[in-house]
Amino acid sequence: MTFPYISQIKVNNCFAYKDFLIPGSELKDFKHIVLTGKNGSGKTTILNRTAYLLTQLQDGKTKEVLVRGLKSSIQANKNHPMRTTWEQQIKEVEDIDLLHLGGTSNLLMEHSDAYIFSFFKALRKVELKQVSTVTKEEDFLSNLKKQDKAEDFTNQFKQYLVNKKVYEAFDYMNSKNERIDQNKLFFDNLTETLKSIFNDEKLQLSFVQESFEFYIKFKDGRQVTFNQLSDGFSAFLSILMDLFMRTDLIRKAKSDYSLEPEGIVLIDEPETHFHLSMQYEILPLINRLFPKIQLIIATHSPAIISSIKNAIVYDLTSKEEVADWILGSSYSELMIKHFGLDNEYSPVADKILLEINKAVKEKDANKLKLIFVENENYLTPSLKLEIESQIIHINASI
Repeated sequence: MTFPYISQIKVNNCFAYKDFLIPGSELKDFKHIVLTGKNGSGKTTILNRTAYLLTQLQDGKTKEVLVRGLKSSIQANKNHPMRTTWEQQIKEVEDIDLLHLGGTSNLLMEHSDAYIFSFFKALRKVELKQVSTVTKEEDFLSNLKKQDKAEDFTNQFKQYLVNKKVYEAFDYMNSKNERIDQNKLFFDNLTETLKSIFNDEKLQLSFVQESFEFYIKFKDGRQVTFNQLSDGFSAFLSILMDLFMRTDLIRKAKSDYSLEPEGIVLIDEPETHFHLSMQYEILPLINRLFPKIQLIIATHSPAIISSIKNAIVYDLTSKEEVADWILGSSYSELMIKHFGLDNEYSPVADKILLEINKAVKEKDANKLKLIFVENENYLTPSLKLEIESQIIHINASI
């Protein structure tokens, strides 16, 4: 049975924005959905509403049953202290509708033990809990699955790795070769991913058993723990840690280590704290590691929206789907045609250009020379050449 990936989001109410579809035409096959637009256009609100509704669906409730139950509770308990909460939950559920590929949203319940669902908010950072001992595997897995928030789940990543290392030793003692091979594959995959993120082919992931600590060792000799990473790498790794664990848990439960779990992952501002060059790598890397997970993204970054082919980009400001030309565009084109800037230059450059144009209209070569001298440190080579050419042209015409 086909997993019910989201084919369209119907926004009934998003504060000032109401009654529109994302995208305008329902998707006919699997694609990622990227939401963009100016501040206040509703990106985060729509992402939050989608996450909340999906959470309710995976808990075994349809939208209709959920709303009917909440309204019944309000009617029967008019003075209950939870009344305001129930009313807010009704609003959040009714604000959007989700259309799905391959069937209705009820299919989420049928897949609840075999699919991935996670929501990553804009402000995120890895704060892994310290590990003092090994936990019972069944107890740890049971508690891990009960975590409601992605950050609570991710905080257990070090414990998860420690358990895998310790149980790996038991597997060696008991000659469980298949589990040994799968454990090695997990850590090899994790290490290769870290190499890609940090652009370091010599990187190693080292485990110190005396302290139950993992160190990322770089080719230049530096070594850090996961909790010592910069905010940018921490924000990105929080996503990958979560997905690595969820994928591993599903594969183990199904006894199928070649399984590529299906699912839906929502990410608000995946570019958080990241340099522009790395922003371009985020979605392709997630897509490569987890090819059957649908990504629903909210972003301000031109690097993010132009980084992945199998996606539709929807502009919440204009209420239009963005054409595929973005994939072949320069960042300057994106900033002008999509993000609404007047030109590709900075505000400093804009002011200099204004002064240059005024001097050219007045045919004032001396003023151009003065602009050149006063702003030389801020002029690009092409702009310097343009000013020099205008000075020569003005002097030649006198």
